[in-house]
Amino acid sequence: MSVPLEYLTAREAVDLFASRQLSPVELMQALLARAERLCGSINATTAIHAEAALAQARLAEARYRAGTQRPLEGVPVAIKEETSVAGWSRTIGSWLHDEVAAENHPIVDKLLQAGAIPHLQTTVPEFCLIGQTWSSRYGVTRNPWNPSITPGGSSGGSGAALAAGLAPLATGSDMGGSTRIPAAMNGLYGYKPPFGRLASTPGEELFSFAVEGPLARSYDDLVLMQNVIRGPHPASYCGMPGEPLPATYPELDGMRIACAIPAAGICADTRRNLQLACELLRSRGAQVESVELDWNLGETGDVLIEAIFGLFFDEYLEGYGPEALARGTPYLNWLIGRFRGRRNSIMRAAALASQMHRELDAKLWSRGVRALLCPTVLTTTMPADLDLTEIRSLDIDGTMVDSYLGWVWTTPFNLLSRYPALAVPTGMAANGVPTSMQIVAPPFADETVFAVAYHHSLAAGSDLYRSRFPDLPNA
Repeated sequence: MSVPLEYLTAREAVDLFASRQLSPVELMQALLARAERLCGSINATTAIHAEAALAQARLAEARYRAGTQRPLEGVPVAIKEETSVAGWSRTIGSWLHDEVAAENHPIVDKLLQAGAIPHLQTTVPEFCLIGQTWSSRYGVTRNPWNPSITPGGSSGGSGAALAAGLAPLATGSDMGGSTRIPAAMNGLYGYKPPFGRLASTPGEELFSFAVEGPLARSYDDLVLMQNVIRGPHPASYCGMPGEPLPATYPELDGMRIACAIPAAGICADTRRNLQLACELLRSRGAQVESVELDWNLGETGDVLIEAIFGLFFDEYLEGYGPEALARGTPYLNWLIGRFRGRRNSIMRAAALASQMHRELDAKLWSRGVRALLCPTVLTTTMPADLDLTEIRSLDIDGTMVDSYLGWVWTTPFNLLSRYPALAVPTGMAANGVPTSMQIVAPPFADETVFAVAYHHSLAAGSDLYRSRFPDLPNA
C-alpha cells in the first residue's frame, strides 16, 4: 500500500477488499483502535460503536467472497452526531437534548444500502450553532493538523475524524457553512448540495437553509459518496431524481470562471493559495477573471441566523425554561440573547438572497461566467476553544471581524440555498493548517462545480493524506 492503512481512500479500500489484499474486518479493527487511542487528544468522537461495526464488517467480508458486494461495501463512515441512526443516542452536543433515534436519516439509509458501515459518531457544538466544535457536554474538539486551532464546525468532529485517519468518509450537515468550514480547516473536500438534491430530514422539508452533505479526503471519494446519498427517499418529499455525477470531465477549454478575493480581512496564506488555484485552473484551459462582490459578511451571517431563529430555534427552544438553559454552553445563551426577540423575519433573508442572486447574475451568470471561486474561511488561526461570549471580534490581517461568523465566506450560499458550493483544499498555511476555496455555480449546476474541482485536483496534485499527514502523538 502506498499510504498508511488509516489513510486509504474509500475507492482504494473497496479495490483492496475486492482483490482480497485487505479484509473489511482488518480495516475496521485498525480504525476502531485508532479512534480509541485518539479520544483524549483530538476528541472527535462522542461514541464508538465497535461491536456492531465489526459484525457488519464480517458480513461485508462474506459479500466479497460471494461476489455480491455493493458500491461502498465494508467502507467505514463516521456519522455526525446530529444525524439520526436508528438506536443511536442523539444529543446534538447538548445536556438539554437526549434522545435515541427511532429511524435513520435518509442519507444513512442510502449509505447502509450501499454497504457502508457507520462506526463512529462525531462531535458537534451545542445545537450545531457555531463554526467551532466545543460544548459543555463533550469538551473541545481539536484540529489534527494543529491542536490549538479549531477543526471548524459544526461538523468539526467529522472533519477532525477524517484528518486523524479514523474513517475514509464522513457525513456533515450545513446550515451556515457547517460542512464546508470543517472541510476548509482540515484540508478536505466538503459539499453543500443545492437544497432538494438530497432527501431532507423528514419533517424539516421547509428548512431550506440546511442540507446534509459528504466529507472526504479526496475528490474521487466525494463523488462516490455524493452519488450514493443523492436523490429521493420514501420518508421525505424533498429529494429530486437525477443522474449520477461523472467522475471525470473534459478539459475546461475556455470556461469562464470568476474569482472574488476580499480586499481586506483575509490572511495572506489563504489569499496566496487562492491565487495559485486560479493559475492552476488557467493551466487546465479556464479563463479566470477577478470580480468584486459588494457583500457584508457580518450582515449576511446575522440575517441568516435571524431567519434560522425565526424558522426553527425560537420555537424549538420555547420548551426550555431558565433553569434548563442554565445548563447550556455559554454561547447558547449568548446567541439566544443576541437573536431571540429580534424581528427574526424570513422576509429579510429572502430579500438579501434575492439581492445577492441578482448581483451574481448581473456580474457573472448573464455574462457567460460558469463558476465562482472565493475563500471558504478567511483565517486559519481560529482557536479551538475561543469563547464567543468573551471575544467578540478577531483581527484578520489588520481587519477586525465578528468572531461568530465574520471569518467565514460560507453563509451567502446557505441563503442562496439552491446554489451548489464545494470546498476544496488549496494548500497549507504557515501554522500548519490547510487553506481552502469554495467553488460555486448557479442553481442546481452541480456538474459545473465538480468539473472545476476535478481539474483543480489534477493540476494541484496535492500531497495531503498521500505523503503528508498530521503529526499525531500516540496515534
